[in-house]
Parts: sequence; structure tokens; C-alpha cells
Amino acid sequence: MSQSVKYLYVHQNDPVEVARQLAAKWRATAVERDRAGGSATAEREDLRASGLLSLQLPKEYGGWGADWPTTIEVIREIAKADASLGHLFGYHITTAPMIELVGSTEQKDRLYRQLAQNNWWVGNASSENNSHVLEWKVSATPTGDGGYLLNGTKHFCSGAKGSDLLFVFGVIQEESPQKGAIVTVAIPTGREGVHINDDWNAIGMRQTDSGSTEFHNVKVYPDEVLGAPNSFIQAFIDSKRGSLWTPAVQLTFSNVYLGIAHGALEAAREYTQTQTRPWTPAGVKKATEDPYIIQSYGEFAIGLQGADAAAREAARLLQQVWEQGDALTPKDRGELMVKVSGVKALSTKVALDITSRIFEVIGSRGTHPKYGFDRFWRNVRTHSLHDPVAYKIFDVGNHALNGSYPVPGFTS
Repeated sequence: MSQSVKYLYVHQNDPVEVARQLAAKWRATAVERDRAGGSATAEREDLRASGLLSLQLPKEYGGWGADWPTTIEVIREIAKADASLGHLFGYHITTAPMIELVGSTEQKDRLYRQLAQNNWWVGNASSENNSHVLEWKVSATPTGDGGYLLNGTKHFCSGAKGSDLLFVFGVIQEESPQKGAIVTVAIPTGREGVHINDDWNAIGMRQTDSGSTEFHNVKVYPDEVLGAPNSFIQAFIDSKRGSLWTPAVQLTFSNVYLGIAHGALEAAREYTQTQTRPWTPAGVKKATEDPYIIQSYGEFAIGLQGADAAAREAARLLQQVWEQGDALTPKDRGELMVKVSGVKALSTKVALDITSRIFEVIGSRGTHPKYGFDRFWRNVRTHSLHDPVAYKIFDVGNHALNGSYPVPGFTS
């Protein structure tokens, strides 16, 4: 993409408006692309050209310097038009900060500058398809120079395909005092031995490229290792700044759901206003005058009012806590995670309700595949299974009743 295309967007200095412009373009092909699956290659290049990949990077490195409240608004606008792109952008946004959460100042300076100047996409390769969510088997074998060799397969690698920088967790498996320690690395996606598979196939989020990634003796150089072995894990144990990765990720997911719900409501409203037939016993000339349809839209809108307000409040709190840096306390982290967990539960419930019930206000003709209204529910249902929302409700309830904070982890 030419730099001139990028600056058509950036000169406006309003990332939310940029996201709306992109969304308007993508909305026209969203149904067709959902049906086709595969990769949203052209749309990802649109995002690259827009400059939004540098949304949260500090201005001194060439980024927008946006805060978390602005960031979640951008994520929501993107997800309104295309859930897969909201998901991919969200993963990029929450993975890049790991550089400063885990790495050194030198790594932050170098990588942030490269990300901003080159409009790099950041991908992740963290999860594995094992019997336990943290039973990782991708090995990180020390090479004696401070680097490692990676071997094994990661799954649910959203954004890995087409990315420029890849974040990977590996486990030291050889017999040593560090056996079992988790290693965090950031390597070029094009590194020899990295193989990204096109094997993602789910009922929703069909263009997120969330397939598997194989590592075959992939060399990791010393300056690509972020922190000491287990430093990321220790940050969770001590509720240090590195543990803020989880509330940032969970809040991002929540706003993807809310974006999908808004998109579903907007699509349903247009259809109801233009195509839904009035029900004869209602005694009205237009479906928009049916009291039961109006009531349903009222329920949808009220649900979104509450969820949006909660999400924005959590984003403001995340920004406050984020700015505390190393002064972060377990109480600060705990209060934030309780708030975010509540948003996750609320946004999941509201989004599933709206995306499943819009058919009640659309009518039977709206179930035709050409409209693609089912994609909204499929996308929320698929992504909201990422981690059980019941545990978020438990964490909020345990705090409300017993004053306990969630135990810091990759989902709490």
C-alpha cells in the first residue's frame, strides 16, 4: 500500500472516524466474505494502510498514542462491520504491548519504532490443543548463547497468517533448573522453520485465520527473548504490570461482542424499516408501528446502553491502572479485573440475546442465506467460548460476597 493512501486516513487525526470509514467499505462485502471464509487479505491491507495498526504506539515512535478508551471505540466500530476483522485487530492491539510489559526498554524502543514505521501486523502463537489449557508442549531449547530453538505446534493462532511479528510461548523441557519455565519470544513471522497452516474451520469468525502454526527448529536470537524464563508467569503471581495483559485482552473481546451486537441491531433495523411485513392482528400498516416489535427494539437498545456504559467505565479504569506502571498494586489489579469480568459477562449475554432475537423483528423471510443475518450470532457464539463466562460471573460474585479478587491468570 502506498504511503499516500495511509495519509488520506491519518491526516484526519481521528482514529474512530478512520475506523468508521473502513467499516463502511467492508460492510458491503461482509456477507459474501463470511460465506467464503479464508483470509481477509485485502481488508487487512486496508487496516495497514490506514495507520491504525499503530493506534496505541506512543507518538515518539510514530504511533497515534491513543489511550484505552479510544482504542475500544475503534475496536467496536470495526467489529460492527466485520467481526473477524475486529477480532484480528483486537489481537494485534493486545499482543503488541507485551513488548513493554515483558521486554526491556531497548526492545521496546526498537520494536515499537519498527512496528510504527513499517505498519507491521502482530500475530500470536500461544495456545495449544492439549487436554489442559496450560499444558504447553512447544519446546524452547536453549542454544547456549541466550537464544532458543522452537519445536512443536500451536493452535488458535489468530492473526499469525499475514503478520510480520509473531509472539510465541515455549517451554524449557530439557533437564535443568529451568525445566518447565515459560519463555516469551517475538520473532519475524517469516523466520525459517515457521509454517502457518490454513486449517481454521468453525461456524463463526470464519476469516480470523485462527489455525495452527508449526515450528521446526526455529531459531530465536537472544535479543528476541522477552524477559527471563517465567518472568511473564511471575508477573501474574505478583500482580505486576505484566499481568495487565489479561484485563486488556478480556476487555477487547467484550468490545468485539458489543460491536457485533451493534452491527446486528443496525442491520435488523434497516430490514425492519424496509422489508418486514406487518402482522395482520396488530392492526397497523407498517411493521415499525407494531408495539411488540417496538418493545423488542427497546429491550435491545436498553441492553446495549448498559453494556456500553460498563465497557467504557472499565476502559477508563484500565487506562488509570495502566498509567501506574510499576506502582501497580494487587488491589488495583484486582479491582480492574472484577470490573472487566463483569463487562465480559454482560457483553456476552447482551450480544447473544440480540443476535439470536433479531429474527423475531426481521421475520421469516429474513432467514434467507443471502442476507447473512445468522453470521452475527455465529460469530458471538464462536468467540464467546474462548473461555467460560461462568467463571467471570463467579469472580464477580466472589468479590461481591467475600471481597476476594480473581486469581491472576491468562483469563482472569
